[in-house]
Amino acid sequence: MLNKISITVLLLLPIFSSAQITEKVTIKAGEDISEILSTHGLYLFPDFNTTEVKLKDGSTTRAKMNFNVYMNEIQFIGNKGDTLVIDKPELIDSILFDSATFYYQNGYRQIIGSNDNVKLVLDRKISFQYVKRGALGLPASAGVSVETYGSITPSFNSSKKLIIDEDIIAIKKSSYFLVLKKNKEVNASYSGFLSAFPVIKNDIKVFSDTNNINYKSPGDLKKVFKFCIDHS
Repeated sequence: MLNKISITVLLLLPIFSSAQITEKVTIKAGEDISEILSTHGLYLFPDFNTTEVKLKDGSTTRAKMNFNVYMNEIQFIGNKGDTLVIDKPELIDSILFDSATFYYQNGYRQIIGSNDNVKLVLDRKISFQYVKRGALGLPASAGVSVETYGSITPSFNSSKKLIIDEDIIAIKKSSYFLVLKKNKEVNASYSGFLSAFPVIKNDIKVFSDTNNINYKSPGDLKKVFKFCIDHS
């Protein structure tokens, strides 16, 4: 069992602040990074499943795919059974899994909900920090030295685990946005919803107050978005 400490960082902002959720997890040397990434380790879904890929030229194709949380990449199973990444994601309009839809915009984003005018989307990011060591090998009080996850080089053992040889801190950021027409986007915050749905501003205020909506809660964001879609 991975020995970890999970901290949700709210940055001491009020409940109506922007919808970015940051979680920090300490991983000890010799432990498996993949255990903290998602319920299914390296991948968002338990298996590679057949998806429909819509291209921007209007054509479609199908392939067995999964979302690699560590790499922030959609991967697919090739003809020879090997695991591959999409080399030109900018040509993709959307990728439809059974339970989720993704599109590419400077990285893969998941569509949480949508109608013809607005989408609620989730952008995942993972970075790592090496823990500085001081006297007697204890963590230095001066802090940590920062490296992006692309600079972390874990070893893969026979079980396909991601093993690191130094203590690190994994930083998982989940950012929620409202994407409007012409790709204009605002944070999925209280003010962002008021901006995206100006006709029902007063209704959103009443709904938020009545239901004690926390704009840093993914579940509450879905509730507000559904309310706005149903009432606009």
